[in-house]
Amino acid sequence: MSLLHSMSKSVGFSLGSLGTGRVGITPAVGQALAEAASVCLDERGHLSPTIIIISGDQDARATVTWQTPTDQAKRCWNDDQVATEHGAYGVASLLVEQCGLEVVERSKKKTGFDFWLGDKDNRQHLFQGKSRLEVSGIRNGPKAAVESRVKQKMKQTEVSDGKLSAVIVVVEFGAPVAKMVERCKK
Repeated sequence: MSLLHSMSKSVGFSLGSLGTGRVGITPAVGQALAEAASVCLDERGHLSPTIIIISGDQDARATVTWQTPTDQAKRCWNDDQVATEHGAYGVASLLVEQCGLEVVERSKKKTGFDFWLGDKDNRQHLFQGKSRLEVSGIRNGPKAAVESRVKQKMKQTEVSDGKLSAVIVVVEFGAPVAKMVERCKK
């Protein structure tokens, strides 16, 4: 059964909601992820709210709102690579929530993925049947760069293949677009 089955064609979320935390994201880290994403979107000339086009196993439009970053936030997230990576983590965690999943734990290095996912609505069995989430961010690039990154990340998750599926989310902040695909368990 596919993990990415329940997103409606039009969704909306606020990056600021990450500041309330999640099972596997503290409020402080959630706020930082939201801030990084807002810096990326702002730097690419987007205004809140904006639409992110989602493709892959899901085709949808997400209306995203965020706080305009302060000059201090822009200085803090001045490293484009770090801001893009963390901003993509924030957007991806909110996108998977639209499919009933939630980030429940950060994975260890060298596992081939970034986060463990659990069923958002079944917290009693949060650590049973977890799936993997691998995220990548692109500050600005063509569709071909997104497609290439998805293929790269799908291959990367092979390191931890087993009985669990992997969800790959690549966020490109220029358009902005996100591609979500599931790599099914073997």
